[in-house]
Amino acid sequence: MHTRFRHVTVLAALLPLAAVAACGAQAVSVGGTPVTGVRWNVESVTVDGTRTPAPQSAYVEFPSADRARGNNGCNRFDAEAEIAGDTIRVGQSNVTMMWCEEKEQRDFEKTFARAIGGTSKARTDGDRLTLTTDDGDTIALVKERPAPLTGTEWTVTSLLSGDVAASLPEEVAGRARFTFGKDGVATGSLGCNRFRAKAEIRDGHLTLGRPATTRMLCQGPRMDTERALLKLFGQKLSYEIRGRGLTLTAPDGTGVTAGAGRG
Repeated sequence: MHTRFRHVTVLAALLPLAAVAACGAQAVSVGGTPVTGVRWNVESVTVDGTRTPAPQSAYVEFPSADRARGNNGCNRFDAEAEIAGDTIRVGQSNVTMMWCEEKEQRDFEKTFARAIGGTSKARTDGDRLTLTTDDGDTIALVKERPAPLTGTEWTVTSLLSGDVAASLPEEVAGRARFTFGKDGVATGSLGCNRFRAKAEIRDGHLTLGRPATTRMLCQGPRMDTERALLKLFGQKLSYEIRGRGLTLTAPDGTGVTAGAGRG
């Protein structure tokens, strides 16, 4: 399925924000709760008194005070944002134009678009954020908690080489996965063969021992990916978890990014 982009202009007053830095780098809070640099999963949207549960894919985040992006349950959006007082003006957006097969997703996309537009008031309660429009429509969001390193099945999404991240080829997408067990053993798939290896986690680093693998013979991108992943074993890797994303980096700058599925 091909993904196309369309340009749209949206005015969204998503949250009253305090302490906005001119460069947008400073964390912005509502009621003492930071809202920038946080992935807010959409729980539900209520329009005209009707509450609609959100698909798991729906979220909103502000990577900085001048940027908004997320997923409306079907398509992704990315836009410039200008914060002025208690409003956020989202400028011209790039929105994917994927056709979603499920009617529930398509219906939610329309509902979400209506609720997020206009002027909203924000209220925080712990890890929860509620946006209420002038018409009384609401969006209920909850802060996404970081996935734990151990016990999570991580799916490799890209290979790193310095500052360059290359997405996995279509033939391999979703096939390379690994789990770090609390018993100190890593298991999973390299995109072709399955593996098992010791995994030592200490002081923000992860060291993978020599892997025992199955002996399937794969060709093309699957084998290329496997060879790249095998280079990570036997090294002391640094790791970083941001939300449900994991980055593993070797001393030479090579590594991988991976994502955690929602449990």
